[in-house]
Amino acid sequence: MKKARVLICLLGVLIAVSPLFAGGQGESAAASPKVTEINAVFDRILLEENGQKDWADEFAALTGVKINIVKPAHNQYPEILGATFATGDLPDICEIQTGDYVNYARSGTLVALNEFIDASQPAKDVPAELINAYKMKDGNIYGFPMYDGGGCVAYIRADWLENLDLGVPTTWDEFHNVLRQFTFSDPDGNGENDTIGMTLPFDVPAVEFDYYNRFIMQEAMFGFQHKNGRWVDGFTEPEMAAALTRFQQLYEEGVIDTEFFSNKTSTARSKIYEGQAGVMEYWSGTWAVRFDESAKNTNPRARVIPIAPIKNASYVNRVGPAFSITVAAKDPALVFDAVINTMLDKGKGEVLFTHGIEGMHYRKDGNGYVMMPEPANPDRPFDKAFSDPTLVMNGWAPLVAPDELITLSRQIHRDNSIQLLLPQGGDNYVKYVGELFTMKQEVFSKIVIGEYSVQKGIDLYRKNAANLHLADILAELNV
Repeated sequence: MKKARVLICLLGVLIAVSPLFAGGQGESAAASPKVTEINAVFDRILLEENGQKDWADEFAALTGVKINIVKPAHNQYPEILGATFATGDLPDICEIQTGDYVNYARSGTLVALNEFIDASQPAKDVPAELINAYKMKDGNIYGFPMYDGGGCVAYIRADWLENLDLGVPTTWDEFHNVLRQFTFSDPDGNGENDTIGMTLPFDVPAVEFDYYNRFIMQEAMFGFQHKNGRWVDGFTEPEMAAALTRFQQLYEEGVIDTEFFSNKTSTARSKIYEGQAGVMEYWSGTWAVRFDESAKNTNPRARVIPIAPIKNASYVNRVGPAFSITVAAKDPALVFDAVINTMLDKGKGEVLFTHGIEGMHYRKDGNGYVMMPEPANPDRPFDKAFSDPTLVMNGWAPLVAPDELITLSRQIHRDNSIQLLLPQGGDNYVKYVGELFTMKQEVFSKIVIGEYSVQKGIDLYRKNAANLHLADILAELNV
């Protein structure tokens, strides 16, 4: 967060960014009170070579509003959006990444959306917790979710369960037994001692740790946690000691991947695909099919399925990127209606945002619809124009039905997840949160491998966290 803010300031001072929207709405609005053209900076919109101009033309035909789209390269999006804001050449609407939202919402450059949300009929179909995740301490909402944030579910080798005559685990004891059997009872039947119960990624941003470990963590949270109406440091809560005890026990027994401290998500996934591990928590949605198909590429008899969390565990729903309207918009209500209400209309607008243009991106097939080849790459099917069809947040059924495994994984996640919130800290939070997370990772690692007892590790963390102004950080979060 700090790095991004400094980069935004430096870009604004050191480079001259050509005005993205000069001569656009800003000049014409004075001549005409009616806005018929809006400027947008988007990340997830389809590429130009896949029909972005045609999409914009369809948008204009549907809404009566011309949209000028700037789409920076995906890996440069936060920096280029920051440079755009630094120059003051603001678009009317933009996509803001989750990690940047709080800083932008505090910057005075975004319009509060409360009244537009309250007046929106389509927004009423979006769960309130998704929208309220963007509410700032001033009571205003400066971003609207682009889609259901989504999250991880547990994927398990169902063929291994069947080989060992085991059921899908529903309690900790059952899950613990599955991990032991997957490790020591030759679940793949090859006569070799070459499998492990569960694999996990650890080489990920510390703020994502809680996404991938819910079966072991259960009610504990690695990061800052909104609990009983107040922010707490999850690492110091009683539930964390129990979770660390479980981690330590599983590691000592050798039923979780001993290499997980160096695992990236890609490394861990490959161990499921290749039949080295039997359980992993990863993203619901399209990954359900990828896990199953990739495992079948190694072993045609393999079967990977998503499962509900065990008792006392819940999945988490992350806060996704947001649409935000800036103070440059001459008619914020029109912008909200043209983009957000259209995206959620459960009709032609939602089809356009999700599937794109009929005849270019999708087509009629019998009694239903199918996606067509991607215009820029005919070897792969077009997946989405803007909105992810697997992360629909308003109950709309996409024209092109997702695979059954995708639908199952998303339903399991929706039915068993709690909504995360965005910490809104102050100067101490910005300054020290990175060091706190690094310290948590170090202490966690030493507890898991048995170098520290659970209590010694937590006590050491408490002592060192006090020196990093943890009390001040919590005061900032709860002010």
